[in-house]
Amino acid sequence: MKWTQASIMENIREQVTRRMSKKYNWKRAPSNLLEKLQRKLCRIIFVRSRVHVARNSAHERIDLGIDDLGRDVALGLKEYVNLLLGRGIKLHTLLVLGSRVKGRAKPESDVDVMIIASKLPGKSSAELTNIPQKILNIRRRFLFTDAPLFIGIQPSACCSKEEFLQWLKNFKILALDAIYYGKVIYDDGFWKHVLSTFKKVKEKYGLNETELKRILLIL
Repeated sequence: MKWTQASIMENIREQVTRRMSKKYNWKRAPSNLLEKLQRKLCRIIFVRSRVHVARNSAHERIDLGIDDLGRDVALGLKEYVNLLLGRGIKLHTLLVLGSRVKGRAKPESDVDVMIIASKLPGKSSAELTNIPQKILNIRRRFLFTDAPLFIGIQPSACCSKEEFLQWLKNFKILALDAIYYGKVIYDDGFWKHVLSTFKKVKEKYGLNETELKRILLIL
């Protein structure tokens, strides 16, 4: 597809409309309510007895609020990064998205994150090992669970570096939202390459940064 400034902006608006329609319906699904109840029970059973209260410190630059047990979400995410690294995940970048970075979060709000890593279990793994995709999806879910922290982390997207750059090339709203609103919790240097790449794309098509941010704010 040959992109123009007008076609890019129209495509982004259509993606946002579809995403919000899907999100609105999904949030009311019984399965989602059951999942939230399960997480709440896990917090009560496994976490409440060892809660650490949120503490503000001079070196803590990212403020993501507190969870419903009074814990500092930014500090919890740093613990989450250590969990992922300890599970053998080759992590490149982890960003926070959604309400936690857009000023709409409540203590009980989920913590939406984007995970960019190598050698993720998924389609390519299924092709190489003949393992059913469902099994690999379950494995991926366990790899990225925030247990035993239970701070409500919800991976919005898990992808490789190559996949993220392809999303950027196709102007996928997940990638654009990460660029304009994502807060970096962990990075091995890849994000600098992403920002440099997008700067060239933005200049090539003359994209209006203010308008893009306005459209993406609702996500």
